[in-house]
Amino acid sequence: MLSLALVGCGRRAVPLNTTLPVALEAQADPTELRAAIIRGLEARHFVAESEQPGRIIGRLSHRGRTLRVAIDYTPSDYRITYLDSAGLGYMVGRDGVPMISRHYDRWVAALRNTIQDELGRPERERQEAIERDRQHQIQLAQAETQRQREVLEAEQRERDRERDAQLEVERLRTERARAEADARRPIIVNHPPQVVTRFEVAPRRRLRARFESVRIGRRVGTRYLRGQAEGDMDASGLGLPGGCRGFFAGTPEHVITVRRDVDYLRLETEAEGDPTLVLVASDGSVYCDDDGGNGLNSRIEGSFPSGTYRVFVGSYRAGQSATYRLLVTGDRAPTAQATVRVQPAPAPRYAAPAPPPTPDCRTLVIQHGHSPSAAIHCQGVHPRCAAAVLGAGHSPSGLIHCPGADLACAEASMAAGHSPSSLIHCQ
Repeated sequence: MLSLALVGCGRRAVPLNTTLPVALEAQADPTELRAAIIRGLEARHFVAESEQPGRIIGRLSHRGRTLRVAIDYTPSDYRITYLDSAGLGYMVGRDGVPMISRHYDRWVAALRNTIQDELGRPERERQEAIERDRQHQIQLAQAETQRQREVLEAEQRERDRERDAQLEVERLRTERARAEADARRPIIVNHPPQVVTRFEVAPRRRLRARFESVRIGRRVGTRYLRGQAEGDMDASGLGLPGGCRGFFAGTPEHVITVRRDVDYLRLETEAEGDPTLVLVASDGSVYCDDDGGNGLNSRIEGSFPSGTYRVFVGSYRAGQSATYRLLVTGDRAPTAQATVRVQPAPAPRYAAPAPPPTPDCRTLVIQHGHSPSAAIHCQGVHPRCAAAVLGAGHSPSGLIHCPGADLACAEASMAAGHSPSSLIHCQ
């Protein structure tokens, strides 16, 4: 029975390696080596029973088993030596070789590895400290970079604010200059200006005209300028805006110099044909009119600031030539006479509602978008004839053919698309 027990124990036992030497890669400080051994014993649940210079006795108790080892150390190596044990099946074999449980080798190997790790801890901690310092330096550099970026962004925002403020000053200055320029432009009744850069002229530049020129001082008075309206150059060829009509000679017929601001000045053509009128200020502002005067004549009126004005008088059709007089006066144009309205008799109480009355000629002219001054053509014109002519899209100058025309004939002729001059056949 005893031999069988020994055989059974031998199956679980391995030869005892009494001493496990461990050489160090480099000389170690004795104090650091001792501290690493103590930490390794504690990590593997050993208790340091006793200690002498260069030697530490450790004991492990685990599940009824006990193991005592001695650890001798020098600056170049250390050794783990078996002292005694209980419960680990220690025995001496038949060949005199001591045997012990395989747990011993695992425990001693684990203790050695832990001591090695603890020996490397200062270096790891040093490397970790170096890494922490490096990360700290990186964070400081990033913080400094961020601070510099914020400073640069703040400086850029300040420059942007200064630039925006300067641009705003320039914009206000430009608007003020534009407003001052607009204030210097003539305020022409129902003739909004169209600025053409090529017509701008420098101050004090002498301009030539085909016919008479005039200077207007403190007193405007009334005078006539005579000339010949002719030419084959249309308004676009002369460089005039699209709203201008007529054919011109290419050179201004007259030059009017206004020495002082004039509250009111009227330019109006008097000719047998169909003249057109263009006024160009020295800043390039262009004012055009066709049939705004009496009959087919043209008119431009309003307040004129001091300056030089070129006057172009042309013909509505190419190749036509007509002698004209240009009225230059400070007197306002005569207004159309008011139309007398007759109150209709009251309708029967139960009669059908009467159609709304036709507006008078002057009201019709204004309703169709024409200048109030064009109402001068309304003298003696019946509202029905005026409504037919203006409703067909004709100029107020066509109203001169209405007096004496049969109203039904006039309405039918305009509805058929005929010219207002055809109303002569309706009389």
